[in-house]
Amino acid sequence: MKRESIIQGFPICVAFLIFVVLTSGCAIGPTIRTYSGDKLPKSEVAVIKGGWVFDLLGYGGLDIDSVDGVDLRATKVEVLPGWHKLIIRRYSFSFVPPMGAPGDLVEAAVNFEAGHQYKIRYWYYKGILIKGVKIIDVTTGALISKVILYY
Repeated sequence: MKRESIIQGFPICVAFLIFVVLTSGCAIGPTIRTYSGDKLPKSEVAVIKGGWVFDLLGYGGLDIDSVDGVDLRATKVEVLPGWHKLIIRRYSFSFVPPMGAPGDLVEAAVNFEAGHQYKIRYWYYKGILIKGVKIIDVTTGALISKVILYY
């Protein structure tokens, strides 16, 4: 009896996950500028994006918690070229108990280049999720930084 209810609920879970994946692009909020003045062209700034990861049991997110000590809590930021200290928040939500986690913080100091886009990703090693993140230069495909959870 219990096995039948699990099997009957499986298509609903799959449909929900497909819906979440298809609409996840809408979940990225506005771009936050970390500099003052008028908006600069993309060729003069670096764009950093957080992200999402989905699996059968839930999802996780990567937000840019702060840049150079300024609290942002954003998924996409623009910074001027040069060295910047990021605090990245890793958090997760599960469809099964325990339902969520408040988030781990990861710190990274990175030299960002003008005109480049950067993506923050979960760090996997041989299929195992590491307590950390990696930052990839999407423009060149280069791995810029790998940082491990520190607090």
